[in-house]
Amino acid sequence: MVIRHIIPIIIASIFLVLFTYVKQFGFSLSPSHSRWAEFGSFFGGVIGSILAFSTLLYLALQIKQQTKEYRDSRIESEIKQREDSILMYLTMLHAKLFEKDSMLGYPLSELILDIHDNEIKYEESTIIKIGLSARAEALVMWTNISGYLSFIKARNENRYQNQLILVSVKIGYDVCVALDTTVKKATGLNFEQHFFLQ
Repeated sequence: MVIRHIIPIIIASIFLVLFTYVKQFGFSLSPSHSRWAEFGSFFGGVIGSILAFSTLLYLALQIKQQTKEYRDSRIESEIKQREDSILMYLTMLHAKLFEKDSMLGYPLSELILDIHDNEIKYEESTIIKIGLSARAEALVMWTNISGYLSFIKARNENRYQNQLILVSVKIGYDVCVALDTTVKKATGLNFEQHFFLQ
C-alpha cells in the first residue's frame, strides 16, 4: 500500500527532472564526453537525492506500519488472554454458585439473589457477612471477571459485548446483576459494574 503511493511520486519526479533538463539544454545526443559527464552528474545528483529521500520515506512508513501491527498484535494477545481467563473463572464460579452449599443448605447464587433483592439486608446480617467471607473466592473470581471485562471494553467494544453475552449465558443475567451489587456491598470496592437491571 505504501509503495503504491511512493512509486508515482518517484516516476513523476524523474520525468520532471528530465523535462527540466531537456527544456533548458535541448534534446540532442552529444559526442562530447564532458557533456555526458555533466548530464550524468546532474541526473545522478538530482535523481539520486529523490530516490534516497523516497527510500527514507518508505522505510519510515514501513516502521510506522510495523509498529502499529505489533501494537495491534499485542493488544489482540492481551484480549485473548483475558477472554481465556474469563472462561476459566466462569467455569469455577459456576460450580461455586450453583452447587448446593453445605453450610447454607442451598446454592450460593440464591443467597446472592436474596441479598440483591433486599430480602436479606446485607448491612444488618452478621451471619451473611461471615457466610460471604467464607466464600470470598467466589467474590474474588467475580471481581477478576469484572476487571477483565473492563480491560476488553476499553480496547474492543465488539469483543466486550461477546464476553458479556458469554458471562450472561453461563451464569444467568439476574445472577450477574446480583453479583455486581452484592460484591460491591460485601467488599466496598469501587469496581466497574457491567450488568444492570433492565
